[in-house]
Amino acid sequence: MARVATQQRTIELARRRFLAGEGADGSVRDTILRSWTRCKAAGVNPAGPIELPHRGQVDPDSAFLRAVRGVVEPIFAEMHTDAVAVLVTDAQGQLVGRWASARRLLVALDSVAAAPGYDCGEQLAGTTALGTVLEEQHPVAVRGAEHFSEVYRDLSAFGAPIIHPVSGTLEGAIDFVSATKDASELMMPLAIRAASEIGTRLLSGYAAADRALLDGYLRADRRGYRRPIIAVNDRLLIANPLATDLLVGVDRQLLQEKIERALADGRRKVVLREGDLPVYATIQKIETADSLAGAVVQLRTAEAESSRRTRRPADSRLSETLPGKSAVWRRFVREAAHAWETRQHTLLIGEPGTGKLTCAQRLSAVASGTVESAVDLSGVVSRSPSSWLAEIAARAANSAAPLVLTHLDKADEPALAALCSWMDGLGDQAWIIGTFAIDARRPTAPASLAARFPHVLEVPPLRDRPEDIPELVATIAGTTGSAGLRVDDAVKRTLSSFDWPGNIRQLERIVNAARRAGDGARIRVADLPLQFRTPRHKRALTRLEQVERDAVIAALQAANGNKKAAAADLGISRATLYRRLVVLDLV
Repeated sequence: MARVATQQRTIELARRRFLAGEGADGSVRDTILRSWTRCKAAGVNPAGPIELPHRGQVDPDSAFLRAVRGVVEPIFAEMHTDAVAVLVTDAQGQLVGRWASARRLLVALDSVAAAPGYDCGEQLAGTTALGTVLEEQHPVAVRGAEHFSEVYRDLSAFGAPIIHPVSGTLEGAIDFVSATKDASELMMPLAIRAASEIGTRLLSGYAAADRALLDGYLRADRRGYRRPIIAVNDRLLIANPLATDLLVGVDRQLLQEKIERALADGRRKVVLREGDLPVYATIQKIETADSLAGAVVQLRTAEAESSRRTRRPADSRLSETLPGKSAVWRRFVREAAHAWETRQHTLLIGEPGTGKLTCAQRLSAVASGTVESAVDLSGVVSRSPSSWLAEIAARAANSAAPLVLTHLDKADEPALAALCSWMDGLGDQAWIIGTFAIDARRPTAPASLAARFPHVLEVPPLRDRPEDIPELVATIAGTTGSAGLRVDDAVKRTLSSFDWPGNIRQLERIVNAARRAGDGARIRVADLPLQFRTPRHKRALTRLEQVERDAVIAALQAANGNKKAAAADLGISRATLYRRLVVLDLV
């Protein structure tokens, strides 16, 4: 006991030096030091208290929890001690199960929100044998003072990741917890064994769905052995040789996300790869009696698809060329599809770097099947209106594609007046798609210009669509990288935590920098620029929380930072404001 107490004092001193910015010495294990670094960057409160968000009720009959109970409950039945508790999270860090026979342990766990439904991710709770296991994806022991937050200093924990034995995917983590004075090193092999047994039970728990998926794949493959066919769910990907050849260079996770999104939206058609060698897909759901087993997907090349594309609705075609699953992005795509259907002048406004030109070009391509170079109006201020108006008039008259005019925000007032006058006489002879950059100084386009465009659509900034960042990262890497380039999930999670004031343009620079720094086959967190290797926010905010965050910031600015006045303006107590500042990552 004396040796343990001495070790704890040494680690506590090292932790204080680390928090003071002096660095830690060799008394701190590398795993713990990496976790402390991530926690400090994420803004975890080292002194407490810690407010963990509740993510909702846990499904007591999920395949995962059934597998967990089948292992943990027999262990507890054979235990002859009341000094140990077991906690289990899913892969996202939500606590889904808790077992403890001693009331004192339950009270201790309740005091730190270690209860089912709460998010125990490392970026929120700090260094623990749950969140840190999910980050490191290997067994981790955290003893007393090794916890980043002081609220856990009286506890020691031994955790291991739960891995699906076939797909190799991370399913969750299991953690054996006790008071530090009661901790035993034997709990680590027990945690590792329990995690392995849960993985084995997961295999049998998913067996019915996986068999149904395999049967569906075999039926489709027998019906057309010369067709490229794949079968996919969140654990498995089965492909015949023709499909394997077609999908060279397609990121597996991106493929699965596109198919899942299509199923959720009720669509049967999706583009799995764009570019010079596009791959199109028709999706068939495979279901068991009580669940969705996955999908069997028939692939097609551009030649096989050419006759189909003209018959597809605009929103379906746009959603494939403008990927994204967030609500704000889907709304933008629907509005753009309406503009496509009416063929009326469309003005795309948005912050710099949001992809206005890309959206204009994709809209033009869906409308006409071709993409012509855009006319950049940033330089027209140095020319007479008659010269450049004659050029764009000729292009509008001689092309079936919409006329794309970029950087309308760069044109001066005389140039915009000349353009508006020309558009007034144009009628419906051509479809104009324009782009206009907005910012805090100029939050919208001039009324005289906007009046000439029946459709004025705002391309949402990247901070309003954090759910789309993983897919954007994979798309950027797949477009600019070598064939088969993979992006680690940890990279996508980390990049999703930033606000990206430079929007997609800034994200592209960072992903391309990481690609150049990597080995050409895979992008890892270590390949990212240094300032992007640790999450900036504790977690990705929801759309509603983003709106709340903006309102709180506005109130604080109006009150010159006076929190009491800001709370009164918002109609809440000062204590509530302090809590919301923590939750919304404003402190």
